[in-house]
Amino acid sequence: TQNNIDGAANISLDNAPGANDGTAKLFNVAGAPFFGVTSDFGTDLFYAGASFSVPFGGGATWKKNEAFANSDLYPGAYDGQQRWYAIDGTLRSMYLTGAIAIKIKAARLSIGVSGSAIYSSIDTIRARNADGTDNLVSGSSPDNFTLKEGRSWLNASGWQGGFAFGIAAEPVEDIFWFGASYTSQPNITGGMTLKGSLTNIFASAPAPDVTQIELTQSMPDIIRFGFRVRPIPKLELRVFADYTRWSVFDKQCVMIANVDGRKCEFDNTDKALSDPGNFGASGDNTVGVTQHLPRFWKDAGGVRVGAGYWFVPELETYVGVGYDSSAIRAETVDPVLFDMTKFSVSVGALWQAHKHVAMGATLTQLFYLPLDTKGTNVLGKFQSPTRQPSADGVYKQWLTVGNLYLDISF
Repeated sequence: TQNNIDGAANISLDNAPGANDGTAKLFNVAGAPFFGVTSDFGTDLFYAGASFSVPFGGGATWKKNEAFANSDLYPGAYDGQQRWYAIDGTLRSMYLTGAIAIKIKAARLSIGVSGSAIYSSIDTIRARNADGTDNLVSGSSPDNFTLKEGRSWLNASGWQGGFAFGIAAEPVEDIFWFGASYTSQPNITGGMTLKGSLTNIFASAPAPDVTQIELTQSMPDIIRFGFRVRPIPKLELRVFADYTRWSVFDKQCVMIANVDGRKCEFDNTDKALSDPGNFGASGDNTVGVTQHLPRFWKDAGGVRVGAGYWFVPELETYVGVGYDSSAIRAETVDPVLFDMTKFSVSVGALWQAHKHVAMGATLTQLFYLPLDTKGTNVLGKFQSPTRQPSADGVYKQWLTVGNLYLDISF
């Protein structure tokens, strides 16, 4: 949909239908590797391990809007209706993790702790105008239109630290197990800072403007709990759940790096969603802010149940179903970060091919409930520099996840 601010012409809807409204699509295939090694060092007490993984993030490249493939007046519209939030980009966190654990055999109890060095990065291109609107051109009629739509490229990265600890117990030998864990926020108490550059190309500017920036945000901590039970030797029933404190992800703020005393604390935060017209303006507590992306996410959780069955001792087959709530509000959802309440179905198998070699595969289908903002999205109602183009619409997605496992022991 279209912002219509301060009497600006509603160009996209009146003169370029389909440029900012309609259906935007993407179809992407991505991988998330995990490599790990563990050892008991020949003991029954002490264990240690190390791993490399990419548990968070991914990339997205949206399809083009072919209706504007050869447009001279509205060339930017070719990048899709969602381009005011995302054209092409990646958000990713890579973990280098070390862990140690002890196993108390008499109590059938294991306790472990891990530490991680986390490298987070963001590299994204979007359409953007200096005034926060999504107007394609300036002017009042096709006779005096001039190109207004610009581009903004954000590229930033940084290192963080984190930890996790957990316990696993077997109260009833070979029948009942349970475990629980806690994973900290990146940087323990939150407050990630990524450093990089922001390149703005506005149609009214004589040349691209490159600014060194800092992006600040806070990511959540996670609590997990699960148990499994074997009523008979060949059958195992499993339940596990997680709670993620996404409410700490209240905003992403881009600040100019060479401004002393820079900060990003906006007034009226408690009323931002109920009274968006009085939120987002610069004030005494906002210094050096060039872009402000409100999130106001909420805590979310999920639960999964499943069963595994061994037709023969070397081959386990398993199925599972799950439910996850969404952390993202309709008021601040956008095409960069959107999620909905979802259900999952998984099937898989694990084969002990050799004494020292096991391999497996799992296929999971995620079913998302559609999200219709029904005019409640407030991103286009905030004051500048917080104001963004409207992100109202109907959001739909489906996701298929495949996992391949290879375990080698010696």
